[in-house]
Amino acid sequence: MTALNPNITVADLMAMDYRYHYSVSELWDDWERLKRTRSFKSGSQFKPGMKLCQHFCDNFWLIENAAGQSFAQAWQDPVIMDRVLQWGRSSMSQLWMSWIRRAVFMNAGLANSSFYRPHFALQLIRQHGLAQGVLYDPCAGWGGRMLGTEAAGWQYHACEPNPVTYANLLRMIAFVGGRAHIHNQPAESFDVGTVGPVDIVLTSPPYFNLEVYDHAANQCYNQWCNFEQWRDCWLAPVINHCLDHLKPDGISAWNVMNFKKHDLVEAVIHVHRARGWTLIDTLGFQSPLNNIRKLRNRDVTYVFRHQNHRSVVDFAS
Repeated sequence: MTALNPNITVADLMAMDYRYHYSVSELWDDWERLKRTRSFKSGSQFKPGMKLCQHFCDNFWLIENAAGQSFAQAWQDPVIMDRVLQWGRSSMSQLWMSWIRRAVFMNAGLANSSFYRPHFALQLIRQHGLAQGVLYDPCAGWGGRMLGTEAAGWQYHACEPNPVTYANLLRMIAFVGGRAHIHNQPAESFDVGTVGPVDIVLTSPPYFNLEVYDHAANQCYNQWCNFEQWRDCWLAPVINHCLDHLKPDGISAWNVMNFKKHDLVEAVIHVHRARGWTLIDTLGFQSPLNNIRKLRNRDVTYVFRHQNHRSVVDFAS
């Protein structure tokens, strides 16, 4: 990682390529590191497999907010970039591209978009204890859960309606020699029954219109006019359809957090609880379940199991 020239101008900064680029050897080393992972650290700097997601999914920078602003657009706004540069010079001893990227998100009023860490998917599978199994991901996203599943030697099935993201995922899985099954369609139109009995459902659903990935009519945030309708007419049915096809000892895991004034965490917990599924664990950076009240505004994966399963822990007692 190289520091930027402290005398860089706004025009020079705007002319730089902010995207991630790695060599073939760097990508291959990252993939091998993920496959070798057996000890899972909780620090944010532990991210085996992330270079692959960053490298192949460069449309990540085109995510828009509800007002239509994206990182790519913000990078070409001289007012925003001047503000970022002045802020960096006043608060940083050196200018790093990683810091500049975060500052652009903040100054442009964008959601703090992120890649799901591949090792979290791998960790969940390892904890499940099966050498082989099937994981279904109704919202594939940027490939982190796909890579973690492939690294574990499990079957990965997913839906991804965005054609650009879909193509990027195919390139990524071809690079690592994987066999993931990705369906270029929205989750609500996919019959999970065609996959067969599922061991784990793991996903990170869209947060209604907090992040706009494209403007196609089949994106769920384009079908409902407010969060409540989206929650009741899209999120709940998708969760229920997933639960219908999980094995009796299966795991349902949802990476969600509250945003704006919307309690997305409680919505996910409520649907599971109504079906007899108990929250048994959380997965994320330093996210013990006994601090759940403090977790709702953090990026955490909530893990559920049916209450009739013998391994369920009753945390309410």
